Amino acid sequence: MRILTAFIFALLFHGFAPAQSTQKPKLVVTPLTDQVLVHTTYGVYQNNSIPSNGLIIKTKDGIVLVDTGWDSDGNTDNTRQLLQWVADNLRQPVRLCIVTHAHEDRIGGVSELRKAGIRVVSTPLTAQKTVKLGYESPEGSLPNDTTFTIGQEPIRCYFPGEGHTNDNLVVWLPNQRILHGGCFVKSVAAFGMGNVADANLKEWANSIRRVQSQFVTAKIVVPGHEEWSDTRALEHTLRLLEKHGTKQR
Repeated sequence: MRILTAFIFALLFHGFAPAQSTQKPKLVVTPLTDQVLVHTTYGVYQNNSIPSNGLIIKTKDGIVLVDTGWDSDGNTDNTRQLLQWVADNLRQPVRLCIVTHAHEDRIGGVSELRKAGIRVVSTPLTAQKTVKLGYESPEGSLPNDTTFTIGQEPIRCYFPGEGHTNDNLVVWLPNQRILHGGCFVKSVAAFGMGNVADANLKEWANSIRRVQSQFVTAKIVVPGHEEWSDTRALEHTLRLLEKHGTKQR
């Protein structure tokens, strides 16, 4: 009886004990429209696998990526998987990658892209911060609000003000009515603000309201993490900020 009891206890303890290492899921690619897909890679945060969303934009002149895979400078497997997926499934060259701010879930694969000869662009501030973090620098050539066209697909990169970081961009595809909010925008599935180590919590709500006024026609809003929806994600981010501020008082 003692042996049986000990065995059951061991099973229960094992079931509730934290895992020694978390296995990251592989790359997932999800179509939004005929021209735009979401690439989702995974990083480990507090021993949990967390999904991170970027965009794959198909144009007549090749592929544009928004954000790299979630990688570290010493391990770029996620971005390597992403490039392989594009080569195998879309059979177009990647012309450009836009990185939306200097955190590893956005810039971690810069070295992999540069090795493949792919141009990586950001704002000057993001480029400076990327170097300080020890990563290869993107080309810091983007103004705070600029629209350019690749393969007849207009792409607008817009800095709404400080929020998740002091360099967070959003990317707007007017033909598709898709807004990539990155980590600046919280998913409707999110219960909290996540990583706020570099956040400006006083300005974030004002910056969200600028995005609301700029992109009122958005049909799809893709946050940096978890599921995407529509402009409800912007309202949800405001509510989370208010809730977070109440807790801090």
